[in-house]
Amino acid sequence: MKALRALALLVALSAPLAACGGTDHQVAMAKATEYNGAETQLFDLALQVTQQSYTIGETDPPGRRFVTAVQFYNRDGGRQSVGAGDFINMSDGSISLQMLVEIVPTEGGKHLIVVTPVVTQVVGDSPKPRELKPDDPYMPGFVLGRVDTLTVEIYEAAKANKLVPDAPQPVSGKA
Repeated sequence: MKALRALALLVALSAPLAACGGTDHQVAMAKATEYNGAETQLFDLALQVTQQSYTIGETDPPGRRFVTAVQFYNRDGGRQSVGAGDFINMSDGSISLQMLVEIVPTEGGKHLIVVTPVVTQVVGDSPKPRELKPDDPYMPGFVLGRVDTLTVEIYEAAKANKLVPDAPQPVSGKA
């Protein structure tokens, strides 16, 4: 009976994590996949999937890239909405986030779909926010979780549309 309760607890605790961005394996597969299909087809698919969760900002169809509109979050990942007069009450640690989605050709005639966060963060009373690169140690985990979630969503849609070849093996940092 204890084993059954432990299993139920494990399932209950892991379900929200899987919904947030997929498993580590799913994320690794989505990032490592070289997609089949024409650049325009992949661009349209990525755009459609992204529009389900984000407002689209600038698009560059010839460059096969687009960016989502700026969205603001507090330091804990809660959305900060525009109020009266288009004013957002940002505080120390507030984040502005856009998702840059690019279709990148590979040597084998296939394509990668790369999602990169474009992030700035309010620091104290400084009038200029700092830019955070994806590998910055100050990058909040929720941002990388959003990147992983969108990457997996695009991968799953491409898989459903038969634009994913046989499962690639994710590159591991272990030798």
